[in-house]
Amino acid sequence: MSRKRIVVGQSEWAIDERDVETVVEQVKAALENGTTAELVLLDGAGRPVTVYVNGKVVETVVVDLDRDPRPSEIS
Repeated sequence: MSRKRIVVGQSEWAIDERDVETVVEQVKAALENGTTAELVLLDGAGRPVTVYVNGKVVETVVVDLDRDPRPSEIS
């Protein structure tokens, strides 16, 4: 099962398949320009939430697009 997600600090959210390109572009722009990105993501229950990423203060953002199978997954 494919699962795309974003991790900021200790917090993790899923990315709706339809929003992947937009979310990645917004995160890149925020980090490069020191701006704030307004991301529409999914919480643990699959409900849409808005997450704000401040590119001036966040140290890292992990975007996992689930491109390669992990050892415990079957491709």
